[in-house]
Amino acid sequence: MPYEKSEISLPEGFVSLGENLSKKMETAFPVKETDSKIYYPSLYFENVKGLKDLPSEGTALIRFKKVMEKTESVKTEDGTDKRYSVELCICGIKPQKDLSEEAEMEEDDEDAIESGLMEAETEMEDEEETEDEKE
Repeated sequence: MPYEKSEISLPEGFVSLGENLSKKMETAFPVKETDSKIYYPSLYFENVKGLKDLPSEGTALIRFKKVMEKTESVKTEDGTDKRYSVELCICGIKPQKDLSEEAEMEEDDEDAIESGLMEAETEMEDEEETEDEKE
């Protein structure tokens, strides 16, 4: 299971799959706070030519079918926790344009619109001044 030193920041609407397992392991093994890591599930694909040019990081649309789901109670130091598990059959994956790039493009579009509006206002003001000078 891959891990990161800290939780990955996700865009709005994404469900974080990261879990701090060191808190769960504290009862069995003493864990230093500096050893705390966030663990993420992984997907492994083999011999999929369409993913050859997949970037090292980004977003993708995944088509899946739910194969299994279960809810179980797990005893902890603090009482009982409910754990939800799901197994997905990954039917397809479609790499998407990076969300941060899309946001930048939207900002660029907004800037262009605003700039165009400002230019149009300036032109209208110049025309009004020219008409005033003619009178």
